[in-house]
Amino acid sequence: MMRGGPLSYAAFGGCPGLGLFSDTLEPALEDTKGAVEPRPARTWIVAALIFGFAAAIRVVYVLALRDHPRFEAPAMDAGYHLAWAKALATGTEFRDGPLFRAPLYPGFLALLWKLTGGSLLGVRIVQALLGGVTAALTYRLGRRVASEAAGRVAGVMVAISWTMVAFDAELLIPVLLAPLLLVALELAVVWFDSTGDATPAPNLGPGFRRRFPQSLIVGTAFGLAAIARPNVLLFMPVLFGFSIWKSRRVMPALWLTLGTLLPILPVTVHNALEGDVSLIATQGGVNFWIGNNPASDGAAAIVPGTRDGWWEGYFDSIAMAEEAEGRDLRPTEVSAHYRSRAFDWMSAHPLDAFRHLAWKARLLFANVEIANNQDMRFVAFRTLPALRYSPARWGILLGLGSVGLVWLALRGPKERRAGVALLASFAVVYGFSIVLFFVNARFRLPLVPILSVGTGATLAGIVGALRSGRWVRVGALALPALLILTLSFIMPKGIVQSDANGLAELGRAELALGRPEQALEYLEEAIRANPASVQVRMALASAIVAAGQNPERALLLLEEARSLPRGADLVELEVQILDTRLSAGDTEGALRAARAALSKHPRDGALRFVVARAEAMSGNARGALDRFEALLADEPTNVAVARVIGQILAQIGPREDAIRAYERVLDLAPFATPEILREAEEQLRKLRVPAGR
Repeated sequence: MMRGGPLSYAAFGGCPGLGLFSDTLEPALEDTKGAVEPRPARTWIVAALIFGFAAAIRVVYVLALRDHPRFEAPAMDAGYHLAWAKALATGTEFRDGPLFRAPLYPGFLALLWKLTGGSLLGVRIVQALLGGVTAALTYRLGRRVASEAAGRVAGVMVAISWTMVAFDAELLIPVLLAPLLLVALELAVVWFDSTGDATPAPNLGPGFRRRFPQSLIVGTAFGLAAIARPNVLLFMPVLFGFSIWKSRRVMPALWLTLGTLLPILPVTVHNALEGDVSLIATQGGVNFWIGNNPASDGAAAIVPGTRDGWWEGYFDSIAMAEEAEGRDLRPTEVSAHYRSRAFDWMSAHPLDAFRHLAWKARLLFANVEIANNQDMRFVAFRTLPALRYSPARWGILLGLGSVGLVWLALRGPKERRAGVALLASFAVVYGFSIVLFFVNARFRLPLVPILSVGTGATLAGIVGALRSGRWVRVGALALPALLILTLSFIMPKGIVQSDANGLAELGRAELALGRPEQALEYLEEAIRANPASVQVRMALASAIVAAGQNPERALLLLEEARSLPRGADLVELEVQILDTRLSAGDTEGALRAARAALSKHPRDGALRFVVARAEAMSGNARGALDRFEALLADEPTNVAVARVIGQILAQIGPREDAIRAYERVLDLAPFATPEILREAEEQLRKLRVPAGR
């Protein structure tokens, strides 16, 4: 598929006149007056070819991904988005109160869920096609700010980028955010480069333009992107300044502001009606603390001291904030609590905070795709091995792309320089917004198309200079790009790339689906790949217990994890040790230890669960039920607790209460694994027969 490389004539199907290295090369980096641009019809043909090429790769990838255990049962952020989308699609309540996350992607996912009849394969196929649109939009943007050749290279780079391919198949925000940002950026470039551009602006009709100023349209596009990912708003003051500088008037900037607010205000009103005032979402303060605390590594997306699970971590973070403040908190107050903690730490330890920001900047520039919910490098290369040979890697795009953008801004056609500067400014501001929080592969993914545009300009310029014998220009482009590329490929200290985390995630997925034997195979392989991983040891211990094997081995793994880096302070590790002691038969000892720990942390959800489970195992079923019900009241989406309540009531009765308990499990279907739902349905069938239901 990629035999000729991304710059080959064959990359465009061998169509006459569509080779990348045509007479349009040289205008990438110098005045384009008099240059012959392809006819509009031919431009659409190129865009269609790039779309088809990119979409085909993504569809093949999605079809190959079907064997992954998370394909039909996504977890963490993807699972959260799917649960929210299902609730929207079925008209059921998801969570009361203001929005914790920006709503656009879950709404988009709900629409796809309805249109495809609830088929996750269908949803992912549509997203694959949207990924093809992203590649075509990248071509258009590259053609507009650089040249035809640069646009083609940029489009192909996005088409074959393994990170873009992999994330386009995930139920995550970047698949929608990337094309939205490309549309917004092209509209902004058209707005600034409306004169002297060889590429015609989109024809929206004179009546449309009279009624809706361009700056209003640009603002609306960025506002839509902001309700997908709110940190886009950090760029708006820059765009506001660009507007005043370019037009020498304030009115376009005001229209820009109004346009930005148009998609956002309905979200703000919704939050206000739900009892709290938040512009878009309430997660900002929590995320800021995650990325700026003494224990942060700059990449891990977990609040220190919380459980390793989406909803578990969510409820733990609220409980910890309320315990610290000594009162119940509104969602915005929880956010403010963590934001204040982050600023307090940064102000008390400015040197440490500066070093930490520098470290995160290093992670941003490094040619390593840092995992968030799962190791996408492992998933992508295991799913479609050909992707490991893609040249569109972060370090290469960073080196070539940054040089290309700077060169275009300084030496490109004068009438296009404002648009290029706008593009480069967005890349800088968006990158800075990542460093402010924490760094991972999917957060920096929207920068890939922009860097691909710069990459296209650099490669087109180098080839054009080689053809014309301009060796100084070759060096001016190639040497700084090579330097940046080389620095990017130097692995940051402490970052180890192995398959251990990917294998562990496969094991956890199999365990969640009720297949402990398959989980053990993956986790045994993972522990061999990285025996020093605390998380892998914890997952393997869970699988050992679930498979009915000797819990003493699981306890040994967990006890050894205490001495490993980042093991001693993991609350979740201590809780799992207590839980495993219960499985090993040490009910009284585990109960005493759990009660002692709970007295120090009375709102810790994991400890409350272990104490309740220990009381049930010691014969105090009614006391355990009271504890479980109280925990479920505080964590209403905790389907594991609802399941245990059903199990206890099925044993001790009354039967009607057990039926209601399992019906409650089914009501929590958006948050449940297929195994839990199957168990609930089976138990209901058994319970209803004697009850005559």
